[in-house]
Amino acid sequence: MNYSNISNTSTAAERGHSRPTIRIQAGRAIASSNVGLSNLVLILGFVLTSSLRAKYDYADIAPIFDQYCVKCHGPDKQKSKFRLDTYKQLLTPGSSDEVPIAPFYPMQSPLVEYLLLPKSDEYAMPPEDEDTPNADEVLKIVHWIYHGAQSEGAKRWALPLEETLNDEQTLALNQLRERGAIIHKRGSSDAGLVSDLQQLSGPISEMDLNSIRLLPNIEELRLPGLAISKSILEGVSDPSKLKRLDLRMSDLDDKLLSDLNRFKSLEYLNLYGTGITDTGLSQLDLPQSGRLYLGDTQVSEDAKKIFLDNHPDVAVAGTVNLEAVIKITEMAQNNSTTFHPGEKKEEPKKTPTIPTGSQISDSGIRHSFLVCGRITAIFNEDSEVVWSTPGNARDGMVLENGNVLLSIGGEAREYLKGTQSVIWSYKLDSQNKELGTVNRLQNGNTLVVERGVLPRLLEIDDAGAIVVDVPLQPETDNNHMQTRMARKLPNGNYLVPHLLAFKVKEYSPKGDIVRVIKTDVPKLGGLEAENWPFTAILLPNGNTLVNLTHGNKSVEFAPDGSVAWVCDNEDVGDRFREPCGGQRLPNGNTVIGSYGQKDGEKVKLFEVNQDKEVVWEFFHPTVKAHEVHILTTNGKPVVPVYR
Repeated sequence: MNYSNISNTSTAAERGHSRPTIRIQAGRAIASSNVGLSNLVLILGFVLTSSLRAKYDYADIAPIFDQYCVKCHGPDKQKSKFRLDTYKQLLTPGSSDEVPIAPFYPMQSPLVEYLLLPKSDEYAMPPEDEDTPNADEVLKIVHWIYHGAQSEGAKRWALPLEETLNDEQTLALNQLRERGAIIHKRGSSDAGLVSDLQQLSGPISEMDLNSIRLLPNIEELRLPGLAISKSILEGVSDPSKLKRLDLRMSDLDDKLLSDLNRFKSLEYLNLYGTGITDTGLSQLDLPQSGRLYLGDTQVSEDAKKIFLDNHPDVAVAGTVNLEAVIKITEMAQNNSTTFHPGEKKEEPKKTPTIPTGSQISDSGIRHSFLVCGRITAIFNEDSEVVWSTPGNARDGMVLENGNVLLSIGGEAREYLKGTQSVIWSYKLDSQNKELGTVNRLQNGNTLVVERGVLPRLLEIDDAGAIVVDVPLQPETDNNHMQTRMARKLPNGNYLVPHLLAFKVKEYSPKGDIVRVIKTDVPKLGGLEAENWPFTAILLPNGNTLVNLTHGNKSVEFAPDGSVAWVCDNEDVGDRFREPCGGQRLPNGNTVIGSYGQKDGEKVKLFEVNQDKEVVWEFFHPTVKAHEVHILTTNGKPVVPVYR
């Protein structure tokens, strides 16, 4: 950093109050508000001494936050929705959408700004009646942020899961995965683990429980549809770490409800479809905050009211189909396997009911369609769900015979028409992290794409064998951001979007790149627009339709890579919200999924014509449209399908 010009520009007017603007130039401190002399000396001291001090780690800074901040910004209380009790929370925005710290830029970090306010200011933190960090402690925080706000612990947990475990833990992990368990980190830089045991081949054994006890930091445990015992609930080695527990459709009854109270940090508890009654609920003392699901149980409305009176910070829901309820495994790591056609898995006891959506079209357009995402379902032209399956599907399509093909939970699955029976599947190779694309080809093979250390495009035959293996070049080792929806072209090549490369690449079956479409071109805003290519569709006219998530636009590229057509938020009244999946209809219209739209009252899918007019919209309280497959329009099948 150049010490001759350090600035912190206030955005106070935008939030309706006055905050100081502090500038240090050529060794001089100038304040445009009532900043105390001690604070100016503190900042000047940082400028003069920063390069002379040893670097700090988060472990050195955390005790300061624990002493002065966590009381009001921790697990029990979150003023302005800020939490400062973990490293991850320090990099997470609060209610004002501000991130508390900006690594390398202490004078642009709201946390520092509030610490430097005079105690008389109503926005000073900590408040006037609370103990305040001394000058040395604040300088320590400033210096830590200036050097990048590093955390050796966070660096460790950003490693692949296998690299964070010792030999005994690695053995336990492999044993569970061989039994069918899906275990992964909650996020790429998260210490917490998700343990999903619903696909175990057989009942949970004592060996399974011993293996679970060896795994550190289990924050989410999924046991839907299983037989629950006291020993299973005691299987988590550190119950204080568990945040999410999914017991839906299990055989849990009132006898074990009080045993759940050991999970003191629980913020999500799903008891949908279990045998609990009012008696059991009266024994339950958690979650203290978060969500509790009691749909399809014998719990009465009076008992729910009593629970709510005693737990005012808990949202009690009657169904399991609200947003964030259905969240099936991502980044799962399993061995590649074949599935024997004809063998069927047992259907689950119940399929959750999903609310009806609504379609709006001035010209009377009605569609039926498959939508993939946190809710994976087929909606008819009356916006009613006619088929659904639990799972966070990334990609999918309805086949000509009515079967449904999905990429879900690290696995490509084909469901028998109208049922939950899986009649074909392919599981992600253990070397990789995510399975994205799934698309049935005209030759009967299934196209899938694996992301991870060996990013590759595969064709899988009906016996589950790999018959084509194309290595990909995503230009990043960020597993999640390597690729999105790949498709096979009529010439036998493959069209693959690479998000962080800002390119759609055409690969030959041998893995040669024969064509590149760049999405960071000046006409689309350049690199700054962050036009990450998500869906790429070759059109009959030779152009390629690409949905650019984050860049919030849909673009047609001519064969030479030039921009032939653009539709963005200025054209459609701000309907683009992180567009992901899409489809070009035979009439030339384009259907787009706004996957990033979280507002339940705003449009989730919309259709535009070539004049960029919105001609159809789909609204739903909980759908997040990651991919879409339009099936019919006003009763007629949509053929051919360009997707």
